[in-house]
Formats: sequence, structure tokens, C-alpha cells
Amino acid sequence: MKRITFLIFVSILSFLTNCKKEEAIELEDFNFNTKTSTYVSAKNKYKTYDNYYQIKSEVIGADTIYDDEFMGSEKPIRIEYRQNIFSYNDVLARFDNFDFNAINFATTLDGKIMVFNGVAGRISQEEAQQFVKLLNKKYGKAEKSKGSFIKPYDIYTWPLKDRIIKYCVISDDESNTLKIGADKETLKEDKIASHFKAYIFIVKKKYTNQIIGKMESGDLLYCN
Repeated sequence: MKRITFLIFVSILSFLTNCKKEEAIELEDFNFNTKTSTYVSAKNKYKTYDNYYQIKSEVIGADTIYDDEFMGSEKPIRIEYRQNIFSYNDVLARFDNFDFNAINFATTLDGKIMVFNGVAGRISQEEAQQFVKLLNKKYGKAEKSKGSFIKPYDIYTWPLKDRIIKYCVISDDESNTLKIGADKETLKEDKIASHFKAYIFIVKKKYTNQIIGKMESGDLLYCN
């Protein structure tokens, strides 16, 4: 009887775990044919501002991007959906067992996805290294390079048949910052632990020249 009860408990736990995973966008086999309305639509449009949407705690703004022609003759070239606010507690996307707290993406003018991005807002260096090892095992050893925005960061690239995967690890070092809080009548000072931000970019290969190194705002600018 105890064994049956245990097996039922394991089955329920497994079911609940799988249900939880289904709530996140699957990045490992990301489908570029997914419609934009899957992520942003009238049902999650932000009530206060136009062209803003809310997914869980994340607020995403849609912005039409133009080419670099002279003012008055510029042409729209894509639409970028960029996060403005997100929560470290949310899981919006997942690759294997690695969670990402926020998403950004860009589409053609007619809504075809060109690049999809997941943001891990606060991870350890060890977690970032584990993710690189996972992708190295799955796709072969990454091409490693350096990017720079305010400070240098590591870029790992896996060129695949129909897509290019990039993983950028940016130090968000706050270890020298003092966190001051009140505990009853005693003030305590704690150092904020050093951590990293990580960005995964899944670029449809046919749009490589239009996307990589071409985006200049928000999280998408790290796609180099």
C-alpha cells in the first residue's frame, strides 16, 4: 500500500513539474514560424500606453526600426520588441533546464521572426559555464569572441544549418557595492554578491546580415 501511495505521489509530482515547464517558451527547438501574436497580442496589450504589452511581470515595447537614410527618405526595415521591465522571479523562456527571466525579439515588417532572445537576469559564472558546456556537447565547440558595450563581454557562437545561436555573458559585478538595511535598531552592511547576466540569441540564418551587429537598443544590442 505504501509503495502504491509513493508511486502515485511521484506521478503527481512529475505531472506538476511538466505542467510548469510548459509555461515557458521552448528555446532548444525554437520554431521561427511561430506567429508574433503568440507572444504579443490584444489580450496582453498594456492598458496605459500604445505599443506596449505585458507578459507576466515583463513589459515589452514594440518599435519600428528604420534604415540609416536621410531623414524624410528613411525606410522601415524591421520591428523590435524590447523588454522595459522584468522580474528575476519570472521564467519566460527555457533551454533544457536553464531558465530565462525575460524575452526580446525582432520581426520583419510582415511579422516573420528574425531573432529571438532570452535574458537570464542574474546567474553565477558557474551556471554560465555549465550552459556553454551543454551547448558544446549538443552542437560542437563554440566559436568564442569578445564584444564590448561599456565593458568587454564574452560571446559564444554556434553556427547551425538554419540558425545561429549566440550566448553572451556580461559581468554585472556589484561585489563592491554596499547594501545597507535596517534590522530593528541595528544597521547592517552586506556586500552584494558578484553575478552575471546572460543573453541567448537564436538568429534565423537568412537574416544574419540584417541582425547580427545591427541592433542598437536594449538587450538586443548584445547580439554581435
